Amino acid sequence: MPFIVGVGDLPEDEMSLGSIALSSLLGGDVKKLSCEQSPNDVISSLYKEDGIFQLCGDAAYLNTQEGSWLEALGAWKVPTILMVLARADGNVPGMSSAYVALCKKLSVPLIGIIQLGGEWNSKSRYLDGLPWCGIIPIQKLPNRENILS
Repeated sequence: MPFIVGVGDLPEDEMSLGSIALSSLLGGDVKKLSCEQSPNDVISSLYKEDGIFQLCGDAAYLNTQEGSWLEALGAWKVPTILMVLARADGNVPGMSSAYVALCKKLSVPLIGIIQLGGEWNSKSRYLDGLPWCGIIPIQKLPNRENILS
């Protein structure tokens, strides 16, 4: 039951497209969850379910009562995939490195990072030393609809 987590507060439209593309590759349905929900309650109720779980919102946000979703994913040892929205030129936000470091600190079983959109710059991806899984090309259309390329 991998969890798909956006780096920062990733726009839900782009994240949904990435999750759907990933589910077509891995199989299983995409189930959306919100960072507003209690991480421990949700994970304990889903622990035996199949599918891919898309977490909407900022998983690093600290909930004063339970900690963050990332803390819960680490505590429950839930396999996690990060998704990051790239700029058109292929550069990715520095938050990607911060999220990977936070996942390591919190013992989150990180499968890797998937780049959403932009150009794939293999040299930059190699040099940043992050665990990249690849790219899901997403293109914004003038009418603001999103499609998979």
